[in-house]
Amino acid sequence: MATQPLSPHGLKFELEEQANEIILHCTGRITAENSEAFQKKIRDLIPESRGQIGAVTHRIVLDLSNVPHVDSSGLGVLLGAWTAAKSKGCELEMVNLNPRVEKLVEITKLDTVFKRGRVVAAGGSAAATPAFDVPLSLSPEEAWQQAIGAGMVVHRANPLNCETSIPALMGGVVMPNPRFYVRNHFQVPKLDSSSWRVNVVGLVEHPLSLGLRDFMKMPCQTQFATLECAGNGRSLLSPRVNGEQWNLGAVSTAEWTGVPLAEVLDRAGVKAGAREVVFRGADSGKLDLNSEPVRFERSLSIDDAHGSEALLAYAMNGETLPIQHGYPLRVIVPGWYAVASVKWLTEIEVISGGFSGHYQTEAYFFEWQRGEQLVREPVSLQRVRSLITEPEADSEVELGELPIRGVAWSGAAPIARVEVRIGGGSWQAARLVGERKRHSWQGWELIARLEQPGSTVISARATDRASRTQPDSPEWNRLGYGNNVIQKVRVDVR
Repeated sequence: MATQPLSPHGLKFELEEQANEIILHCTGRITAENSEAFQKKIRDLIPESRGQIGAVTHRIVLDLSNVPHVDSSGLGVLLGAWTAAKSKGCELEMVNLNPRVEKLVEITKLDTVFKRGRVVAAGGSAAATPAFDVPLSLSPEEAWQQAIGAGMVVHRANPLNCETSIPALMGGVVMPNPRFYVRNHFQVPKLDSSSWRVNVVGLVEHPLSLGLRDFMKMPCQTQFATLECAGNGRSLLSPRVNGEQWNLGAVSTAEWTGVPLAEVLDRAGVKAGAREVVFRGADSGKLDLNSEPVRFERSLSIDDAHGSEALLAYAMNGETLPIQHGYPLRVIVPGWYAVASVKWLTEIEVISGGFSGHYQTEAYFFEWQRGEQLVREPVSLQRVRSLITEPEADSEVELGELPIRGVAWSGAAPIARVEVRIGGGSWQAARLVGERKRHSWQGWELIARLEQPGSTVISARATDRASRTQPDSPEWNRLGYGNNVIQKVRVDVR
């Protein structure tokens, strides 16, 4: 075995090749400074396609016995490597973790991901073949217990609404499925796996009725996309507004695999005069005791349906779509607030007029008083936002160097820059970390220096390539949507 330097920052490795297995012995710290080089080296070991696995390897083992420290960027790289290996039908396993690293993995709940078995890609897809025997129901108690076990911040148990804790938004490539935030308006629907279909109806030449196996036979795509609830940050508005009181963790990123919406619409043949496409989920319920039940349904314009890169997803992070996230099939509209990404999809209807369902016209809109005029604007693209994930709010930090890290995203355009301010000082440019993806959050970091003890406030603001920047103060609106005010984190310097 020949020892080779992995990066100019002291991390080294040894490669040991065995039958159907490669062992990568790592020595040194895995940090933001060497994470990109580390990620590239691991990905170089992964076969390009499932067809090459037999000739290359079935398994990659990362021996971390001589790795004393892994920071948040390093954990993100490990998770990204695991996802990449899995998407190619290759197993990746971490072994011999240093006790400190093991503890960090357990605290962040990433052990629930890293210790899972191999998932094999199917049909050229970059994800697992969806299971057809997944239970198509989940009781409120089961859903709540799963969320609590995963360390989620639960706001409501029935229907389940829970967010990811801020420290868990560590800037990794994706959020593990058990820790991906959940937003429900009604209970998880009970579906019959043998009869579940998606009906494509309305102004189409060829109405369709499609089961999961039908979708699996179609061309598929895989893309990273960040979903965010439009009410994320609502609890920070003053005066208080009604609605789920989200802090800042109603956001997560996943790797989604499915059939492009445009592919299904093209097969159905959209007729002239079509204006909107309506998506209907299986979830429904009453808005109040005296009302009739309504279904969760949303629409996109024909142009957005074709141009938004919308996906009908059946896999999430290389696994069968979990039922709480919409199994068997959900819509993913990259860059839009997640209300557009309808779960438990059962019907796609092409219509000639504007859609006026409850969740289209009576909720999910911005409303402001402009002089004597009441102005409304529908919720659509995610507003630009940056979150500080490290250090934690109200934590104690040492004088001297302080790593400040976080994630940033925008529905309008890729992130152009993130700036950080310590106390009343000037804004400092942070370094954007990792591969840049159009519809996925962007990791960032700044190594700041703290010279004075006492309490101070760290602020972070993001600007996207459409020149949209986070505001200094929140834009209050009656329904509490889109609060992307600059985040401030107080720390005590010792």
